[in-house]
Amino acid sequence: MAQWTTVRTTDAVWLAPGEPQEIQSDLVSRFHEEYGRPASGTWFAPGRANLNGEHIDFHAGRCLPMALAHGTYVAAAPREDGLLRLRTLDASLDDGVTTVFADQIGLRAEPGAEDALKDGAAGHWSQYVHGALWALRELGTSQPDFQVSEGFGADILVVSTLPIGGGLSSSAALECASILAFVALGTPLGQQNPLDDLNAALTREHRKQLAAACVRAEVEVVGAGTGGLDQTAAMRARAGKVLSLDCRDFSVQPLDIGCILRGYRLIAVDTGQAHRLADGQFSDRRADAEAAAQLLGFERLRDALPEKPRKADVLHVLEEFDRLAEQLESVGGRDIGACRRRLRHALTEMVRSEKLHHLLSGEAYGVRHITSTVGDILTAGHMSMRDDAEVSFTVADLVVETALAQGAEGARLIGGGFGGSVLVLIAPAGLPRLTAALERISRNIRLIDVAPSAAAHAL
Repeated sequence: MAQWTTVRTTDAVWLAPGEPQEIQSDLVSRFHEEYGRPASGTWFAPGRANLNGEHIDFHAGRCLPMALAHGTYVAAAPREDGLLRLRTLDASLDDGVTTVFADQIGLRAEPGAEDALKDGAAGHWSQYVHGALWALRELGTSQPDFQVSEGFGADILVVSTLPIGGGLSSSAALECASILAFVALGTPLGQQNPLDDLNAALTREHRKQLAAACVRAEVEVVGAGTGGLDQTAAMRARAGKVLSLDCRDFSVQPLDIGCILRGYRLIAVDTGQAHRLADGQFSDRRADAEAAAQLLGFERLRDALPEKPRKADVLHVLEEFDRLAEQLESVGGRDIGACRRRLRHALTEMVRSEKLHHLLSGEAYGVRHITSTVGDILTAGHMSMRDDAEVSFTVADLVVETALAQGAEGARLIGGGFGGSVLVLIAPAGLPRLTAALERISRNIRLIDVAPSAAAHAL
């Protein structure tokens, strides 16, 4: 079974999301071959692309993600011996069936373990799955709907249509698809609502709780410093909408971008350079910004700005940082210049997010004006990721420059950086020129059509 469907045009490889029913049928057949019994169900969770809001979810900023049609599928059947048996059909990760014993579920990744998933964490990919079960059990201690049955375990088979390491949140998709399988097979809510009845039974509050549980799995079991953007997008997205996520309280507001997508396309350009955060660079960037926040006296950097921030507010905070740091040799043991750059990225990214929120909320009119403004915000976000967050890389910069030269309205690196994908906003007429130009940059580049899609669900 292919991990994804590829379609080569004359100029580029497009990654299609595939037909869900065909993928489900193939996965169920492979499950029976692998485990010698039928699967009890299948579950899907999407990847995500982010219009804006990189490196600020953990600072309580606003993010604007969209779920993709591409994502991760999980087929599973319950066990009563507490074991998890797991296998992925992704050739780059597959090492046969992995057995996780009951007393291993929820154990933290060993420091220095192999970066198997290449999407933001150290450790074997199975930790995302058994971490989700551990987190669901923790949630079930206070939420009866999610109380996991004694001795519950499962056989699981996984396939993804996302490029692993593409910066499109394959790790959160795996967590969210897995936790839905565990809810369906091992909790009162799932037992009372079999198969796709679970979709209607999951309330918005349920989905919020499950997204938070997946964050706990990634932070406390996998050991990655996620802020909750990816899990919220996967679990709470709306078809056809951008999700405006306020990370101060994790409230969400779906925003319509249909007026833009009727005349323009959003394309995720997978650079082919794997997104790796486990080597410490991502953690360093976050630590720099947190040191700056501590110097300023804020637990959350978003609190340093007013409700409707402007560029002038950013300048005021930077001036205050400069005043406080003037006599210091370092900030919390970290380089002052680096801390100031991370601070500037976080604050300006927050301003860009708020501007997008108000723009897409209907406070501005005219498709051309809105599209041009969104494009400018995308490009400004990339420059900030490149110069202040310092998480971009050569191929991403070339893709952005190329897209703009070929008439794109805007382009930016999305995800944590150090590899991954670039989001491009462009008119359909410009796509042939763009794909031809991208092909000259690298034969490893692949393209994904970003169509805002639905949240995680049972199939």
